[in-house]
Amino acid sequence: MKKQLLSSVAAAAIILGGAYGINEIRSGTAEAASAVQQTQSKTLIGVAKAEEIALKAAPGQVESIDLEKKLSGTYYDIDIQQKNQEIDVRVDAYSGKVLSVRKETDNDDDDDHYNSTASGAVLITAAKAAEAATAKVAGKVTDVDLDRDDGTAVYEVEIRNGRTSTEVGIDAYTGKVLYTDVDSDDDDDDNDGYDD
Repeated sequence: MKKQLLSSVAAAAIILGGAYGINEIRSGTAEAASAVQQTQSKTLIGVAKAEEIALKAAPGQVESIDLEKKLSGTYYDIDIQQKNQEIDVRVDAYSGKVLSVRKETDNDDDDDHYNSTASGAVLITAAKAAEAATAKVAGKVTDVDLDRDDGTAVYEVEIRNGRTSTEVGIDAYTGKVLYTDVDSDDDDDDNDGYDD
């Protein structure tokens, strides 16, 4: 009789404990879903606004803009070239707040044409390059890099749309689309039966 009573009490404790645990999980899931929904309802400020904010913090030629997602938050990392130094500006991707401005001395000889060529042609902005790229390819701009080789300057704009990433080459002087290179996350380039 005592064993039966103890068994009944133990069973009741397990059932009540399980019900309490399930209720806690449900409330935690609801709170997490609410937090995710609030985060998703935020809108990115975009490359153009991030560039504008960064140039106010550090005037110069924008060399690259990267959308970074870290545990600490989502931000645009903007590299700006000035005469003999590179400035790294981080801008919150949702609020537009400048998170940091860091200067690095640039002793490279690759900054000869920091915003114009010998002919006087002026580079378009990274935001204009992103705009030209998104006019050609739909999606979210995640990266803009200025590449200078052999007297030419090309903005390489990466656009993400679902599982597809497209690099669009934009002439840095005219804004003309030079090429597009599409890469799907599930490409199978070597036909070996496995996704690459």
